[in-house]
Amino acid sequence: MIGKILIIGGYGAVGRIISEHLSERYPEQVIVAGRSFAKAERLSVELQNHVIPSQLDLKTDFDSSILEDIVLVIMCIDQADSIIIEECLKRDIHYIDITADQKMIRRAEALKNKIKDSKSTVILSVGLAPGLTNLLAQHTLNTLGQIQETDIFILLGLGEKHGDSAYKWTFDNLNKAYPIVVNGETRIIKSFTSPKKTLLKGLRNFYLFNFSDQHTFLNTTPVRKVFTRMAFDSKLFTKIMALMTSLRLTSIFSYSGLQRLLIRLFHNLTIGSDIFGIKVVSRTPDQTEMCCTISGNGEGKITAYMATEVAHMVLKKALPAGIQHSHQVITDIPAFISSLKKYNNSLEVNL
Repeated sequence: MIGKILIIGGYGAVGRIISEHLSERYPEQVIVAGRSFAKAERLSVELQNHVIPSQLDLKTDFDSSILEDIVLVIMCIDQADSIIIEECLKRDIHYIDITADQKMIRRAEALKNKIKDSKSTVILSVGLAPGLTNLLAQHTLNTLGQIQETDIFILLGLGEKHGDSAYKWTFDNLNKAYPIVVNGETRIIKSFTSPKKTLLKGLRNFYLFNFSDQHTFLNTTPVRKVFTRMAFDSKLFTKIMALMTSLRLTSIFSYSGLQRLLIRLFHNLTIGSDIFGIKVVSRTPDQTEMCCTISGNGEGKITAYMATEVAHMVLKKALPAGIQHSHQVITDIPAFISSLKKYNNSLEVNL
């Protein structure tokens, strides 16, 4: 490989797993960057100095010189703008983003017409949701040929440890209403409403939630009706959130002070487990139904495994140039999902 891999946020919960696996194949060619040089350096020591520590604070003026000699950037933190993606496109640097932030995804998509001649491969929707949920939905479309509607179910374990931004994203969206296009008409949906019961690690209710996968799948496929619903591993906690929504009490999760308190609690207390599960159910116009599921432990880990595998594909030039989502470029979806089992053979997959 000519050049290096830059992992921004590479010492975080997800980034450190990506850093570890990529540094095994590309020792001393992986740069781990973030606001804290000390944390990057600590990870470098843990990995026998196979990664190069660097300091990069995206909240200050971005110094593009860090992109010199870089062939691939993997973004593991949320951004306020698209400056780095634009720089990568100008320099023909490949780019992978694990963000679940729909606003950031739209910013990235908008660059398609701004820099048309770039040789960069930019892959969005790389993770659990969006990511594997998109792949399962695309797999049902590939198999059935025509889909009238798709339901996506996401089960999250309360015991999973996330970065602060992931917790904040969840709290922010608990009280949001969001637009979604259904059969060509725009509807406004309130988070944690309209429950649907299905079997995923037990029978439970799942509630509408503003995950980006539903918007992306609607915008990139002929499917005209897609809803994503979420539940937590604790059925009691899920019921409490639904009750708070019905009583219009979820606005309290928008307060930054309460968010900071809850984030500390989730960091320091063990509540629930680290299980995750995703299920996609698609139906054709004649009501032929197809169901796919993936479940396991460690949402952050499965995100890291997917990002690592996509990175290998990009570096092998196995994916086309352009700004695309994972489900648009991974053609053999069963083989790709099977490749994740080499990281964790306890994954339960039913395609």
